[in-house]
Amino acid sequence: MTTVMGRLGPTRWDTWYRGRRAVERLVTDAEADRFLHHVDRPAGWSVLDVGCGTGSFSRQLFRWGHDVTGIDFSPVAIRTAQNRGIQARLRYGVHDFDAEAIPATLQPGSLDLIVCRNVLPFMDHQRFMTDARRWLRPGGQLYVLVRVWPERGGEPDERPWQRGFTEEQVQDLQNGWAEQERCWLGRHTALFLSQERRRPV
Repeated sequence: MTTVMGRLGPTRWDTWYRGRRAVERLVTDAEADRFLHHVDRPAGWSVLDVGCGTGSFSRQLFRWGHDVTGIDFSPVAIRTAQNRGIQARLRYGVHDFDAEAIPATLQPGSLDLIVCRNVLPFMDHQRFMTDARRWLRPGGQLYVLVRVWPERGGEPDERPWQRGFTEEQVQDLQNGWAEQERCWLGRHTALFLSQERRRPV
């Protein structure tokens, strides 16, 4: 599947964040429970939160003891996240994965976990999924949360920030991963995709 959805630029997202639109999905108890069940990681792992918005999940990951970098292409969202507290192991930055070169800090095998909550439908997701596999260490995981629509273009025009994937696109996301687990959170589906673990020599 090669179709990339129409792009919504940073300026539009900045406007929504300034207007305090409900563009970000908050972390519910149900999502936290599913996440901890499927991602059993010790404290101190290196985590990238892609499309972090105002940082709700980045801060939750930090509270669980991880070393977190939250990235979003909306400067307004990142300023809001930074104003809500910066800790030594919680960092934020502005970056556009579609329009800019990959940051030098994202080296092959440099991450234990990548989080993508409601962001892949707004990106060149096929390219990003390829990059994510390269950035993860052996056994590393990718967590994807995405709204599932019954057919392409199902998102409501009045809420373009609720863009999602069809079931076929969700199935396509799981290709190429050593392990795949999936669960439902209302109209959203959560994917837990794992790299192959390196076998002892």
